[in-house]
Amino acid sequence: MAKYRPHIYQTPFDHVLYALARNQKQLNQITGNNQEKFLDVQADACVTYFENESNKALCIVQLPDVANKTIVQIHGLLLHEAVHIWQKLKNKMYEDSPSIEFEAYSIQRIALDLFEAFHDSDRAGGVDA
Repeated sequence: MAKYRPHIYQTPFDHVLYALARNQKQLNQITGNNQEKFLDVQADACVTYFENESNKALCIVQLPDVANKTIVQIHGLLLHEAVHIWQKLKNKMYEDSPSIEFEAYSIQRIALDLFEAFHDSDRAGGVDA
């Protein structure tokens, strides 16, 4: 079984980077340090936000062990977090009133990337990868 290494995705127009972390090791791989504690809030999933020197945002979706959840529930969690990434993107682009299609396609793209990352990590052993 191949080891999962988190992939960093990029929104169109290069304003926001985002990735999925399933455990502390993966969070450290994405951030390049071990300063952040994995899922330090009482939630089924969350997004942690970082900014780099060039004012680019990095959003890390943290999703722990989901063995007790159905695939529909997992996709629901990831879709919820995709909306938070979209909200960050909208703020970075100074968009007050984006078109409804721009919003829908953007959230769809982010969610699909997160679904793909989840399935890649799950095939590699999930949170233990």
